[in-house]
Amino acid sequence: MSEGKGPSHGDWETVLEVPQVYEAELCAGRLREAGIDARVIDQSYRQEPVPLVRAFSLVRVLVPAASAAEARRILAEGASPAPEGATGSEET
Repeated sequence: MSEGKGPSHGDWETVLEVPQVYEAELCAGRLREAGIDARVIDQSYRQEPVPLVRAFSLVRVLVPAASAAEARRILAEGASPAPEGATGSEET
């Protein structure tokens, strides 16, 4: 994952670049849960067999420029801890 100040698109700013769409969607979902509008832009190029070349596999997460700093902070925090009482396994 690549974080940091990325290119802007009008009033939207790139806060994350990843090689896979699912990674971007997961991160965008975290931002949306926090109340930040997020868009996923898939700029990848897929034609098999193409090695994993960064220029061909780029998916960006964009947020409104005014929310970029907060979005980067949320993404930097990592996954949120499990809810209280969650064990992570089913008990039978």
